[in-house]
Amino acid sequence: MAGRGLEVRTHPFFCVRLPYQEMPADLRTEFEGVSLTVVEGGLKHRRLVGGRPWDTTTPLARLTASFSGASRRFRTRKSDVVIGLGQKTLDALQRSGTAWRTNGTHVLIQVRRWGNPPGRAAPR
Repeated sequence: MAGRGLEVRTHPFFCVRLPYQEMPADLRTEFEGVSLTVVEGGLKHRRLVGGRPWDTTTPLARLTASFSGASRRFRTRKSDVVIGLGQKTLDALQRSGTAWRTNGTHVLIQVRRWGNPPGRAAPR
């Protein structure tokens, strides 16, 4: 945020039910030019990973490769869609005996650093 500060932006794409893999080119270009994107909320997360019943330990970077740049995701667990957990964390949550995926008592915070996908350079 050094220099430009925090910018909050919107786009008509955020009001439709399409996965992020289908975002329009102008919005994709906008994301490519920023140093950090914050994604908040379960619906946005499900749109980002496709809302499918992925294996819980599926790496976050594998399913979010189409979303360029570094990002932070924050969501309260109220849906069964969850990815990126380590096996030890998953085992502990399952042993807890609670409906941790859907009861709203757990928060998931995920960080994806800039991965420089093939053909893309990190922002300057």
